[in-house]
Amino acid sequence: MLTEDGAGSLLRLSGRIDRETVRRFRLEMPPSSWPERVDLEAVTALETAGLELLVHLARKPRRRGSELQVLHLPDPLRPTLERAGLSWLLPRPDDRAAPA
Repeated sequence: MLTEDGAGSLLRLSGRIDRETVRRFRLEMPPSSWPERVDLEAVTALETAGLELLVHLARKPRRRGSELQVLHLPDPLRPTLERAGLSWLLPRPDDRAAPA
């Protein structure tokens, strides 16, 4: 899940992000270690718990005046974020091509 690349720490999520996935994530990774970047390229579905996780991940960088970088959002997930009122998390065009 947590990896490093040329730009620093990166959280790579994959598959269906549901309540059980979020529960395991929270048990394995304390908030103090949450990175400011998350790669969703391999995510196939975001359930409510997954959306809540993104909001919680975004709080840490916002406290420091920064933003969570959501990278490689699959096009089918874009409407899910928009319907949930989370369009502010949508990647900017320059984030889509960020190095992996």
